[in-house]
Amino acid sequence: MHSKWAKKAGIDKIIADFVNRNIDYGTSWAFTKNENDFPVEEFESTKTKQLNFFYQKDLEKENGHKSYVKAYYLHHLLDYFRETRINIYEIKTVFDQFLKEKIETEIINAEGNKVNFLEEIHQIFDVLRKNKEELYSDLKGGYFTN
Repeated sequence: MHSKWAKKAGIDKIIADFVNRNIDYGTSWAFTKNENDFPVEEFESTKTKQLNFFYQKDLEKENGHKSYVKAYYLHHLLDYFRETRINIYEIKTVFDQFLKEKIETEIINAEGNKVNFLEEIHQIFDVLRKNKEELYSDLKGGYFTN
């Protein structure tokens, strides 16, 4: 994740860096079970486990901002822009495909309730959409490739 985009999305740099490192280098350490931990389902994908983990981190902060979850989606969305074969200048199409094929939009929390993150995803989409010329410039230049 790049601090510049995290800042534009209102995500603290420390949180953004934490999420980025854990997605890029692994969060298996976060899924170890002990009797006080959030239950981890064996059949869940790594992305779902990560999303649950970051959601739990947001609950610990109790500020309602969901910075860890937003950083999670921002990281994956920026990666998707770099990896997709879709014309990135059709930003709405990129967003639609991202939702369909790249990420989960909801989880089941410890109480068995669905928690939907579409609001946070759309907030991230809006940041990139409002700054799309800068995003395109970054994608073409050395910002992402260095």
